Amino acid sequence: MHVPHSVIQTVRNGNSVKRWHTRRMLTTDTVGEHTANVLIILLMIYPNPSKSLIYATLLHDTAEQWTGDVPATAKWQSPQLKGACDELETQMLADNYLTIPYLTDEEALTLKWADMLDLLYRCLDEIELGNSTMREVFDRGVNYLRTLKEHKQGLILLENLIKERKYVAKTYV
Repeated sequence: MHVPHSVIQTVRNGNSVKRWHTRRMLTTDTVGEHTANVLIILLMIYPNPSKSLIYATLLHDTAEQWTGDVPATAKWQSPQLKGACDELETQMLADNYLTIPYLTDEEALTLKWADMLDLLYRCLDEIELGNSTMREVFDRGVNYLRTLKEHKQGLILLENLIKERKYVAKTYV
Protein backbone atom coordinates (compact mmCIF):
# COMPACT_ATOMS: atom_id res chain seq x y z
CA MET A 1 0.00 0.00 0.00
CA HIS A 2 1.36 3.39 -1.00
CA VAL A 3 0.73 6.22 1.46
CA PRO A 4 1.13 9.65 -0.09
CA HIS A 5 3.48 12.00 1.70
CA SER A 6 0.70 14.61 1.65
CA VAL A 7 -1.58 12.42 3.83
CA ILE A 8 1.06 12.20 6.55
CA GLN A 9 1.65 15.96 6.30
CA THR A 10 -2.09 16.59 6.61
CA VAL A 11 -2.30 14.60 9.83
CA ARG A 12 0.86 16.22 11.19
CA ASN A 13 -0.53 19.68 10.40
CA GLY A 14 -3.79 18.79 12.12
CA ASN A 15 -1.89 17.65 15.20
CA SER A 16 -0.19 21.04 15.52
CA VAL A 17 -3.46 23.01 15.83
CA LYS A 18 -3.67 24.88 19.11
CA ARG A 19 -6.79 24.15 21.12
CA TRP A 20 -8.75 26.38 23.51
CA HIS A 21 -8.19 29.57 21.52
CA THR A 22 -11.42 31.09 22.89
CA ARG A 23 -10.41 30.63 26.55
CA ARG A 24 -7.75 32.17 28.76
CA MET A 25 -5.42 29.26 29.41
CA LEU A 26 -2.28 28.96 31.50
CA THR A 27 -0.94 26.07 29.44
CA THR A 28 -1.08 25.21 25.77
CA ASP A 29 -2.66 22.15 24.27
CA THR A 30 -2.51 20.93 20.69
CA VAL A 31 -4.70 18.54 18.78
CA GLY A 32 -1.79 16.08 18.83
CA GLU A 33 -1.47 16.20 22.62
CA HIS A 34 -5.22 15.91 23.00
CA THR A 35 -5.36 12.99 20.55
CA ALA A 36 -2.67 11.07 22.45
CA ASN A 37 -4.55 11.68 25.70
CA VAL A 38 -7.87 10.60 24.19
CA LEU A 39 -6.27 7.44 22.83
CA ILE A 40 -4.81 6.42 26.20
CA ILE A 41 -8.16 7.09 27.92
CA LEU A 42 -9.92 5.09 25.22
CA LEU A 43 -7.54 2.15 25.72
CA MET A 44 -8.17 2.25 29.47
CA ILE A 45 -11.97 2.24 29.17
CA TYR A 46 -12.19 -0.04 26.11
CA PRO A 47 -9.25 -2.45 26.24
CA ASN A 48 -9.74 -4.17 22.86
CA PRO A 49 -10.63 -1.45 20.35
CA SER A 50 -10.99 -2.22 16.68
CA LYS A 51 -8.49 -0.81 14.22
CA SER A 52 -11.30 1.46 12.98
CA LEU A 53 -11.83 2.92 16.46
CA ILE A 54 -8.11 3.56 16.91
CA TYR A 55 -7.93 5.20 13.48
CA ALA A 56 -11.04 7.32 14.17
CA THR A 57 -9.51 8.41 17.47
CA LEU A 58 -6.27 9.44 15.78
CA LEU A 59 -8.16 11.47 13.17
CA HIS A 60 -11.11 12.78 15.20
CA ASP A 61 -9.86 16.41 15.33
CA THR A 62 -7.49 16.45 12.34
CA ALA A 63 -9.88 18.64 10.31
CA GLU A 64 -9.57 21.45 12.86
CA GLN A 65 -6.62 22.65 10.78
CA TRP A 66 -9.24 23.99 8.37
CA THR A 67 -12.11 24.86 10.71
CA GLY A 68 -10.29 25.76 13.90
CA ASP A 69 -11.27 24.42 17.30
CA VAL A 70 -14.92 25.48 17.27
CA PRO A 71 -16.11 25.41 20.90
CA ALA A 72 -18.48 22.56 21.71
CA THR A 73 -20.84 25.02 23.38
CA ALA A 74 -21.29 26.85 20.07
CA LYS A 75 -22.10 23.56 18.31
CA TRP A 76 -24.48 22.57 21.12
CA GLN A 77 -26.36 25.86 20.75
CA SER A 78 -26.48 25.76 16.98
CA PRO A 79 -27.29 22.49 15.24
CA GLN A 80 -26.83 24.35 11.94
CA LEU A 81 -23.27 25.30 12.89
CA LYS A 82 -22.51 21.74 14.01
CA GLY A 83 -23.92 20.35 10.78
CA ALA A 84 -21.95 22.81 8.65
CA CYS A 85 -18.72 22.09 10.56
CA ASP A 86 -19.23 18.33 10.32
CA GLU A 87 -19.92 18.58 6.59
CA LEU A 88 -16.90 20.81 5.94
CA GLU A 89 -14.59 18.62 8.05
CA THR A 90 -15.73 15.46 6.25
CA GLN A 91 -15.21 17.12 2.86
CA MET A 92 -11.79 18.55 3.74
CA LEU A 93 -10.61 15.18 5.04
CA ALA A 94 -11.87 13.48 1.87
CA ASP A 95 -10.15 16.11 -0.29
CA ASN A 96 -6.94 15.11 1.50
CA TYR A 97 -7.48 11.34 1.10
CA LEU A 98 -8.63 10.76 4.67
CA THR A 99 -11.88 9.32 5.96
CA ILE A 100 -12.96 8.70 9.50
CA PRO A 101 -14.10 5.08 9.43
CA TYR A 102 -17.56 3.85 10.30
CA LEU A 103 -17.94 3.14 14.02
CA THR A 104 -20.55 1.06 15.76
CA ASP A 105 -22.79 2.94 18.19
CA GLU A 106 -20.77 1.50 21.08
CA GLU A 107 -17.47 2.61 19.53
CA ALA A 108 -18.78 6.12 18.77
CA LEU A 109 -20.01 6.41 22.36
CA THR A 110 -16.65 5.25 23.71
CA LEU A 111 -14.79 7.80 21.59
CA LYS A 112 -17.12 10.59 22.76
CA TRP A 113 -16.60 9.59 26.39
CA ALA A 114 -12.81 9.48 25.98
CA ASP A 115 -12.82 12.86 24.21
CA MET A 116 -14.88 14.50 26.95
CA LEU A 117 -12.93 12.83 29.76
CA ASP A 118 -9.77 14.37 28.32
CA LEU A 119 -11.50 17.76 28.45
CA LEU A 120 -12.11 17.20 32.16
CA TYR A 121 -8.48 16.22 32.75
CA ARG A 122 -7.35 19.40 30.93
CA CYS A 123 -9.70 21.47 33.09
CA LEU A 124 -8.25 19.94 36.25
CA ASP A 125 -4.72 20.74 35.04
CA GLU A 126 -5.72 24.37 34.59
CA ILE A 127 -7.63 24.61 37.88
CA GLU A 128 -4.63 23.19 39.76
CA LEU A 129 -2.52 25.97 38.24
CA GLY A 130 -5.01 28.59 39.43
CA ASN A 131 -7.22 29.07 36.37
CA SER A 132 -10.56 29.31 38.13
CA THR A 133 -12.39 30.03 34.87
CA MET A 134 -12.03 26.36 33.96
CA ARG A 135 -14.29 25.31 36.83
CA GLU A 136 -17.30 26.28 34.74
CA VAL A 137 -15.98 24.34 31.74
CA PHE A 138 -15.38 21.29 33.93
CA ASP A 139 -18.92 21.45 35.31
CA ARG A 140 -20.41 21.80 31.82
CA GLY A 141 -18.35 18.82 30.66
CA VAL A 142 -19.65 16.70 33.54
CA ASN A 143 -23.23 17.75 32.80
CA TYR A 144 -22.77 16.89 29.12
CA LEU A 145 -21.40 13.43 29.90
CA ARG A 146 -24.39 12.81 32.13
CA THR A 147 -26.66 13.38 29.10
CA LEU A 148 -24.93 10.62 27.14
CA LYS A 149 -25.69 6.94 27.37
CA GLU A 150 -23.68 5.55 30.26
CA HIS A 151 -20.32 3.99 29.59
CA LYS A 152 -19.50 1.75 32.55
CA GLN A 153 -15.72 2.28 32.55
CA GLY A 154 -16.04 5.93 31.54
CA LEU A 155 -18.41 6.49 34.44
CA ILE A 156 -15.80 5.19 36.89
CA LEU A 157 -13.27 7.72 35.57
CA LEU A 158 -15.91 10.46 35.66
CA GLU A 159 -16.65 9.80 39.32
CA ASN A 160 -12.92 9.88 40.11
CA LEU A 161 -12.55 13.17 38.24
CA ILE A 162 -15.47 14.68 40.15
CA LYS A 163 -13.84 13.65 43.46
CA GLU A 164 -10.54 15.12 42.29
CA ARG A 165 -12.30 18.35 41.26
CA LYS A 166 -13.75 18.68 44.78
CA TYR A 167 -10.30 18.15 46.28
CA VAL A 168 -8.72 20.65 43.88
CA ALA A 169 -11.46 23.20 44.64
CA LYS A 170 -10.61 23.02 48.34
CA THR A 171 -6.86 23.04 47.85
CA TYR A 172 -6.50 25.63 45.07
CA VAL A 173 -8.91 28.40 46.01
